[in-house]
Amino acid sequence: MTFWGLWAWAVLGLLGLVLQAVWLFKDPLATYQPAIKPILERVCEQVGCQIKPLQKTDAVVIDYASVDLLRSEHPLDEMVLEAPQWALQINLRNSDVVPVATPWVELTLTDVQDKPVVRKVLNLTEWGAPPVMAPGEIMEHELLLSLKRENASFMGYRLLTFYP
Repeated sequence: MTFWGLWAWAVLGLLGLVLQAVWLFKDPLATYQPAIKPILERVCEQVGCQIKPLQKTDAVVIDYASVDLLRSEHPLDEMVLEAPQWALQINLRNSDVVPVATPWVELTLTDVQDKPVVRKVLNLTEWGAPPVMAPGEIMEHELLLSLKRENASFMGYRLLTFYP
């Protein structure tokens, strides 16, 4: 192999590494370098990929949360209900300087010994949340939940935000 043949292979290999890096990191590139986002979108149209909002787990902070039992004003209504109704109130804040995807929330209800009794995974976009949180945005949500197991009593809860 000649000297120029080796250089050609080296340039092709380097070009392949750069294209692979752009492919893998297209979402952070589009977020942190908004000037190249239209170029990335046009390329993705051609190759069949999609630019998604940045999924940054440590950017979203739970500012406030509570789980409260909903009581009816009429005592007879409680006998008609199949399972008790609970209200989950949660405030999420994007603490980063870039927009991020709205995370999912895992709610774990715990007993007196802090052992899990019930675990629910909630996709907030299915409950009306926007798919993207702007920098510094605070989202307030109130979700109505019911427990399928009537014997499941809990004393506390844990909340976790994550991306599937």
